[in-house]
Amino acid sequence: MIPDAFNMSSINEPFAFFLPAWPLLLSPPLWIALAVALAALAGEWVRRYLGLPRITAYPVVGMLVATVAGDRLVAEHDEWLRWGLNVALAILLFELGSRVDLRWLRHNRWLLATSFGESLAAFAAIFAISRYLGIASEPAALLAAIGMSTSPAVIMRVVTESNAQGQVSTRLLVLTALNTIYSVVTIHLAMGMLHQHYSGDWVLAISHPLYLLGAGLIVGKLLAMTISRLHHWLTLRDEYASIILLSIVLMTIGLIEALRLPVTLCMLFAGIVLRNGERRAWVFPEHFGSVGGVLVVLLFLVVGIQIKMEHLLTGGFLALLLIGARSLAKLCGVLLFARPAGISWRQGLLLGVALSPAAGPVMVAASDLGQIYPQLQGTLIPVAMSAAAIMELAGPIIVALCLKWSGERRE
Repeated sequence: MIPDAFNMSSINEPFAFFLPAWPLLLSPPLWIALAVALAALAGEWVRRYLGLPRITAYPVVGMLVATVAGDRLVAEHDEWLRWGLNVALAILLFELGSRVDLRWLRHNRWLLATSFGESLAAFAAIFAISRYLGIASEPAALLAAIGMSTSPAVIMRVVTESNAQGQVSTRLLVLTALNTIYSVVTIHLAMGMLHQHYSGDWVLAISHPLYLLGAGLIVGKLLAMTISRLHHWLTLRDEYASIILLSIVLMTIGLIEALRLPVTLCMLFAGIVLRNGERRAWVFPEHFGSVGGVLVVLLFLVVGIQIKMEHLLTGGFLALLLIGARSLAKLCGVLLFARPAGISWRQGLLLGVALSPAAGPVMVAASDLGQIYPQLQGTLIPVAMSAAAIMELAGPIIVALCLKWSGERRE
């Protein structure tokens, strides 16, 4: 006798209840997995047949997937997508910071002057044009602070993929790390200005930036100390030890989010402290970088998914104007100190142009600021996201060409 649990007559469903509904309802995780696979294949195709960096294809695939899947893809899994973005960005910034040798900066003070020069020039150019076009001083300062930074993700992936070694590529990594730090610090100071302007609260305007910067440096220092102690106990280049290292980084990201601190500052500072606190140069674990490579695909996919045509239409012209001014300012800042810093005019020209990619995480920062202050939705958000979208698409090609023309590309 058939048990009641398996008696079909007791089930108020059609006989083929176990078959899927038609048309098929594809879940967002399936779209994300499909997007990652398509992005990886598209990256290999553009690399092999067009000679372009793989990451050039990732945002394009993200835009196409968002068009087909709709806003539901981001809306239903925004928390997980943001987590993946933060992890990928954290690993990239940690690796970038670990490549900054402060001893080199002490011996070559003109390189440090170059980083100040190109960052201040970019800030001044963007702020002046923004004010001329009628943007209020507080959003203009915030936009200028964002524009100081060169995209760490683009620079790291293109330099690594090209296996570039030489004066241009090494200085490109160092200047990117330094101007990212300047940008993060200036952004938080500008946020204090926004607090004072919109809420009139001086205590909030002073305490919030101090908390973000101070606590961020402390967390970065603690992460570097933990990994340094672990490095003396385990061989971190081993595959299984890299799993422990990745777990520590993930726990640190969870702590950073719980404390509401900037991932960028914490991870960059941790990498710099780790590199310069060790007697021997820190070597980034190969297996750890492989994990980050998978997450980088997701990083650029999320950037592509968040690109909106309405933002390009609203702020596209102003974004192009600011991109041009910013790139020219960075180029002039590098050329001004090129010869004293020990490079030729040609190397300075290529280095200045290679610094042009704007930071993709600008989209996340702009979105967060838009939620805090809706007044910025009509000015800052469209311009910042348009500029980031344009340079995420064109930036990898510009950097790859500069490395090729410098003769440092080793493929």
